[in-house]
Amino acid sequence: MTVRIDREWPGQRTTSVFSFSWILPCAMALALSARLMAADPVGKTFQPEGMWIWDNWFVREGARWHAFYLELPKAVGVERRWTGNDFYKHVGHAISEDLATWRDAGPALVALSGTWNDRHIATGSIIGHDGRWWMFFTGRGQKGDGVGLAMSDDLMTWKTAPQPLFPLIGGGATESAAAFESPWEGRNERWAGISDPFVYPEPIDGWFYLALCARVLGAPIEESGCLALMRSRDLRGWEPAGITAWPHCFERMETPQLWKRENRWYLSFGGVLNKQWVERNQERLPAAVRGKTSHRNYCYAMPDFRQPINSGQMHFVDVSPANYIMKVLTGAEGHDPAFFTATEARGTCLSAPYRVTYLPDGGLQVEAAPPPEPKK
Repeated sequence: MTVRIDREWPGQRTTSVFSFSWILPCAMALALSARLMAADPVGKTFQPEGMWIWDNWFVREGARWHAFYLELPKAVGVERRWTGNDFYKHVGHAISEDLATWRDAGPALVALSGTWNDRHIATGSIIGHDGRWWMFFTGRGQKGDGVGLAMSDDLMTWKTAPQPLFPLIGGGATESAAAFESPWEGRNERWAGISDPFVYPEPIDGWFYLALCARVLGAPIEESGCLALMRSRDLRGWEPAGITAWPHCFERMETPQLWKRENRWYLSFGGVLNKQWVERNQERLPAAVRGKTSHRNYCYAMPDFRQPINSGQMHFVDVSPANYIMKVLTGAEGHDPAFFTATEARGTCLSAPYRVTYLPDGGLQVEAAPPPEPKK
């Protein structure tokens, strides 16, 4: 007996014909079919069938929430989980009405051969503007990296702009031919974006602002990670708006999110530390970072994110080390919920929702949220 499967996969349409004696292809085919029905129970983590997912971002559409995330087929094997997986890593999509039960909506965006973004896609953000949905994403290409733009009318079908909005460097790069220059503590510093564009959804004084994982060029890589800002009048043409945070202790400040609560701005990120450097320089670390390991969550609280942020405004987000890359959903009913990339025995997945409490000193208390009431 043979099975024929027609499917869309990054940049191409393929047809597979195989016998049931081919165990792995059969398992992959069943996994792809099961994705259309898979949903985790209320209050549980979510992982599409046959996929690892991580670095989530969210947008609300009426009564529904849409989660987007990076995903990678488990069929590539654990040895390619974090490296050597170009062309397979892409953006996935799930939908929820209650932020507890998610249904898989399949791949949303993939890298395409023959374009500037012909390797893979990394973390981004989505806003609604001018009657359409705008996705800003990290695009990696064989000839260079950049922030990409894709647009949609329904959050399901996306069309990617033919060129990047502005260039990026790779995570390990220490130089750039297209660096920006901005003042920081009395001197001009050259910097370049690395990844993770987060666009604040409302213009401020006529400007849209984009927060970015970036690097100060010329600084030792162990302390070069910073958060930088870009700004735009129309979401297409972007100009540098300066370095907003540089604590001199992170290699990277990953996946930022910017939001406002009452009279405070919050800017969260994931902190990547060099273990050996940190062990030698504990006395130089900001109080929020001292004694911490790499890949933990932090958040700044300040009156204005457009002014340089000092390390005294940084707070550690005290959650399990298995939860990384926090995203807070504003506009939900009741308390703001937070989601993380959760690491379990089955691999990385979308966490259950957590309840965020805003503390008087600007810190965040994040606790497991009770499951929602069953629908009547």
